[in-house]
Amino acid sequence: MILLLLVALAFTGCTLYRRDRELLQDHHISGALYDKMMRHEPLALDEIIELSHRGVPGPFIVHYLQPTYYVYKLDANDVARLKQSGVPEGVTRYLLATPGMFSPSQAPVWYDDDPHFHDPYWDWRRY
Repeated sequence: MILLLLVALAFTGCTLYRRDRELLQDHHISGALYDKMMRHEPLALDEIIELSHRGVPGPFIVHYLQPTYYVYKLDANDVARLKQSGVPEGVTRYLLATPGMFSPSQAPVWYDDDPHFHDPYWDWRRY
């Protein structure tokens, strides 16, 4: 039983596919950033800039960032810094869009949370 638990723990820490890990290694990503990405943690702007400087493609960066559901709150200085650092425009647009995509105010309304929802099959007066 303990052996199965150890095997499961060994595999849960590695969340990137082999081809993704190889891409990061091919671009000589720093060890600390590589380890952070293996744990699929959100990235700081400096780390996103490092990926860009190392030649990691913009679509890969966005693909990595999406399932972290991290909300980036960029100001004008952050946007200028990303642009000056050569971060692809698509990555910057994604970062700017995250507050609208992942903030609690943008969460979907579930039918039972909606005060205007009426389920014709459920009538509380029958019970």
